[in-house]
Amino acid sequence: MKATNKLRFVERSQPDYPGSNTGRIVRILQQWWEDSYVTLSVHVTDKDGNVLPSPSRGEWRDVPVEVES
Repeated sequence: MKATNKLRFVERSQPDYPGSNTGRIVRILQQWWEDSYVTLSVHVTDKDGNVLPSPSRGEWRDVPVEVES
């Protein structure tokens, strides 16, 4: 797996304590990690019939964010 420059923010609910129905929404920064050993032989075309690159395999991973003091 190798890190890419694809980043996104996702929102998750974080309970006040385990089993709680109340809490807050937190934003998490994630980075796409691509599996370079898997090649998909899928031919995807756009609406005009142009061949698009094969979709890549991988996963989104949370990026640890530090708070400066």
